[in-house]
Amino acid sequence: MRYSIISTQMNTDQLVTEAEKVGAKNITKTKLLGGVFCDLDEVQAEKINRIPGLKVKALKEYKTDQVMTELPPVETISDVFYLLRSYFNPPLTGTGLTVAVLDSGVRKTHRSLLNKVVYEANFSESPSADDVFGHGTQVAFVVAGGLHALGEKAGVSPGAAIMNVKVISDEGLGSDESIILGIDKVCDLAEAARRNGLWPTDELYPNVINLSLGGEDDGDPDNPVRVACRQASEVYGLDVIAAAGNSGPKMTTVMLPACDPEVIAVGAIETNDDLIVWEKSSRGPTVQGETKPDFVIWGTNLEMASHKNDEEYIAKSGTSFAAPMLSGLTGLLWESGRRAYGESWPFRWTEARLFAPYFSTKPVDAPVKKDNAYGYGLPAMGTMLGQVAQTSVPANDMTSAMNMLMMMTMMAGMTGGF
Repeated sequence: MRYSIISTQMNTDQLVTEAEKVGAKNITKTKLLGGVFCDLDEVQAEKINRIPGLKVKALKEYKTDQVMTELPPVETISDVFYLLRSYFNPPLTGTGLTVAVLDSGVRKTHRSLLNKVVYEANFSESPSADDVFGHGTQVAFVVAGGLHALGEKAGVSPGAAIMNVKVISDEGLGSDESIILGIDKVCDLAEAARRNGLWPTDELYPNVINLSLGGEDDGDPDNPVRVACRQASEVYGLDVIAAAGNSGPKMTTVMLPACDPEVIAVGAIETNDDLIVWEKSSRGPTVQGETKPDFVIWGTNLEMASHKNDEEYIAKSGTSFAAPMLSGLTGLLWESGRRAYGESWPFRWTEARLFAPYFSTKPVDAPVKKDNAYGYGLPAMGTMLGQVAQTSVPANDMTSAMNMLMMMTMMAGMTGGF
């Protein structure tokens, strides 16, 4: 059986030595955890478990979750974001954003994803980074699919780049190991980009990790995937955005890793003007009592690229597609801010959450504070973009947090629309 071994007292080489002593096989190191993965039988696992300071855990299973739907008969989300982008001159495209899609692979030859995939890696048990299962292609489309020409089906930020990091197999399953090794690789790429003097807007500089996948929340803050997500955010400065899950309307159904406080959890609302939380969108609180999700955004009847051929489109629902919508929105907000402040202006949802009550909207009967169905609510995108673009204080005169505070304070009391 496959296990992870973590220690706060030993380095990875020492852990390898201890694992080898009990006869562990197929040992793999991981930088983010400072730990190892290996094959152990029950007797070997028990021996390792007796060593003070070591934590031994059997690997969890992670899945993507999606719901097939009929194509929407009304205005599509592609149209909505096209109008939002076109409000600016020149239109916003989300250029400069790179999202690492940790999923089931990406069909990069699809007409809407041509030249969008700038890097590929495969940590699944399947032979290639191609999308056979049929999930990662859709997630990638929501982030960056299509052209920004009128009439072309497109995702939120069609100028963004995609890193295809396959961690889900062709059967739709992943593990702690595949996901952590994928996060490890993205952090390595971010570190290499900084070391080589690349701007954060370079296509080989990842900015966001999108995790449209989940496992059952075990309430353990030391869960290996949660630890890796926190490291990616706190040490490497990457926003980690995850789907809340499709297990609603029951409470305490937010999946792992979305349940972690450092991870930005995204739930789904119906794709209409009523701001109704999709019935299947997972609700908090988490097992540890954290209020989740963080935000909600449209997640039903979304039209996107199919993995089956290079011309086909399909409609699906799920928080799996709400999460990349927020990931893609990063590109529009960041590009708008750079136009106002210069190329050094940063944007992170991790920081923006501090001011989320000022730029998020909910129905009038929803709790004003962050709650376990809406989180902070739906980001008021048009308002956010407008305020970022109109504020003229130089970014060099204030920290990112102060910059965001000023912007969000100006929006206090504003709601509605997108």
